Amino acid sequence: MTLLNKAVLSSTPLPVFLIFCQSGIAVVLVAVENKVGPIKTPRFDWKVAKQLLPLVFVNVLGLAFNNYCLQFVDASFHQVARGLVLPCTILVTILVLGSYPSALSLTAALVVTSGFFSGVIFDPNHASSSASAAVASKNSATIGIVFGGLSSLASAVHAVLIKRGLALVEGSPIALSYYNNILSTMALLPMVVLSGELPGTIRLLTGPEASTFFWGATITGVFGFLISFAVFFSIKVTSPVTHMISSAARGVLQTMLAVYFFGDVLSKGRVISIILIISGSMLYVYSKTEEPHPAPVPVDHKAREHGEDFIFDEKRTPPNGAHNV
Repeated sequence: MTLLNKAVLSSTPLPVFLIFCQSGIAVVLVAVENKVGPIKTPRFDWKVAKQLLPLVFVNVLGLAFNNYCLQFVDASFHQVARGLVLPCTILVTILVLGSYPSALSLTAALVVTSGFFSGVIFDPNHASSSASAAVASKNSATIGIVFGGLSSLASAVHAVLIKRGLALVEGSPIALSYYNNILSTMALLPMVVLSGELPGTIRLLTGPEASTFFWGATITGVFGFLISFAVFFSIKVTSPVTHMISSAARGVLQTMLAVYFFGDVLSKGRVISIILIISGSMLYVYSKTEEPHPAPVPVDHKAREHGEDFIFDEKRTPPNGAHNV
């Protein structure tokens, strides 16, 4: 999806309108799945929708920042530009959820952060490919890095908000995707105007590039629809930080494909940066396997026989004066 987005943005640099088209296609696919698929979405509830507005707001900003970043830097450097996702997610998790990682996890985040800064400082050309040159300007690479940092922060906040958003839809990833896609499409329509892309959009719709653009938007829209389910399911059964690690293997493949399709130049600085980011991500995975897992909480089976489901822990008073196990 990243490579296709890069190809589309190199010929028609309309990142917000591209997201709007992709989000609209996802809404159509959700509607089709709701009609003929096995999983049914709930009836749209404006009370729930209002509570999900922070999630949608951050989602739209994150998608826009990500596409702006991808427009101005190489596809192989995109992973480096967004290398602060893991440390940002850990920071947001601490501030919002009050969950503190282990020392080894913080070390992994430090390695990833060093990979980001080494790529920014020691890679001489962040936009080396012909696809990047098509929309390049004097400060485009710097702009791309700034948007990459903003995208990392938005992704971190979005991951945490997904965890909370699932509680509003009874833990249903497809229901959350349903609300997210509809509300995001509604929010993106005025953003096309506010971002200044309306004149370019009109020229696109009346020009010869329209067919290529919409084919690209359709294909990436389908991928985006599938990815949104994968993200929601992943965060539901893991954690916001653990979810971010899945990008490591993707980053390797994305880098190799970018070199093959776009002719990206891999400098020593970029290679070292990518290695550090992936190594830090792998170290984080190892740190999670080393963390102690909580023991199962004993259940009062006699209470369960009487229709009660008491779970003893240190923060609850046991029934009938019983002592905690």
